[in-house]
Amino acid sequence: MFKKSSYDGWILAAGAVLVVIGMFSIASATLQDSVSTEVVRQAVSLGVGCFVFFFFTYVDLSVFFRNANWLYLLTLLLLVSVLAAGTSVNGAQRWISLGPIGRFQPSEAAKLLLVLWLSKYLAGPNNGRYGGGIIPNFKNFCLMYAALGVPSLLIMMQPDLGTAIVFVSVGTAMLWISGFPWQWFAALIALGGSLLPYALHDYQRERLMIFMDPELDPTGAGWNIIQAKIAIGSGGFWGKGWLLGSQNRLNFVPEHHTDFIFTVIGEEMGFVGGICIIVLLFGIVFKAWQISKKASTSYDSLLAFGIGCLFFVHTFVNIGMTCGILPVVGIPLPFVSYGGTALIVDMAALGILTNIYRRQTTVMSKARELKTV
Repeated sequence: MFKKSSYDGWILAAGAVLVVIGMFSIASATLQDSVSTEVVRQAVSLGVGCFVFFFFTYVDLSVFFRNANWLYLLTLLLLVSVLAAGTSVNGAQRWISLGPIGRFQPSEAAKLLLVLWLSKYLAGPNNGRYGGGIIPNFKNFCLMYAALGVPSLLIMMQPDLGTAIVFVSVGTAMLWISGFPWQWFAALIALGGSLLPYALHDYQRERLMIFMDPELDPTGAGWNIIQAKIAIGSGGFWGKGWLLGSQNRLNFVPEHHTDFIFTVIGEEMGFVGGICIIVLLFGIVFKAWQISKKASTSYDSLLAFGIGCLFFVHTFVNIGMTCGILPVVGIPLPFVSYGGTALIVDMAALGILTNIYRRQTTVMSKARELKTV
């Protein structure tokens, strides 16, 4: 079933190792006297994620190309539904309750839907053939950002600054690779930077201020950053060992099984463990961009590039905020952080990358066969 030529070994191995490390880290962060509920739920999500991975590995991707408009409408519907009937946790309304099954976070699914939708419109109706890609003029630039702005605004209303950053960052990268002039992006970034302070909530402004100097409020807004640094630093080179991290076990770092999972890895697995996580995640990003370069169609190329950007932004921002080089925002670490929706979406993205890789190897093998005839 798993032919070497049809699957990228690095992508499969890296994804599997990351999931295993994530399960052990979640267990360490939530385990008390018995098996934690979070581990059980994450295991169930992993089972669903494996099914989703195989589905997206073998599904005909042209289905998504033909139905891009519906994908965009589905994205808006999901984001509106969470605002209308979502469950509020810690002041944020980002989840839809599914009863005993758990919770569904529409914004996580919306990220991948965005990449699927945007790839079609940047590739053009002819999938890049005969010069059919998007024309990089100012009109299309404004239209694309208007379309990106609607879901981003809905996400900001939850409020969820981290996911909104992912939306805009991935969308910008995909527009840039499609040939739009860099000067337009520079002007847009300058405009967005000047307006951003007016769009932020009070606690978000406070996070930005504390990022500059956490010691201004060491027991309040600066607590997360300070404790995260202590946890990672205390791990040393090799780490303290599984279940032996004091910062982790004594719950000094809030949300250390979700957004701050890297602190658990840094404390218990040390510098070596942290570097392994970074290499594995950025390895997947590099492989995604390699697949993008070799893709047989514009749609496949943009899709692989967008997924690579999705993993890149998540990894860079999550680890950056944990280490104190970026402000604190709520973004999970791919495959590692606790969160069923995020894990399932990550597995779906990995399945799409594998699907595109399989199509490449099929095209290349047929070309070789024709040469030998």
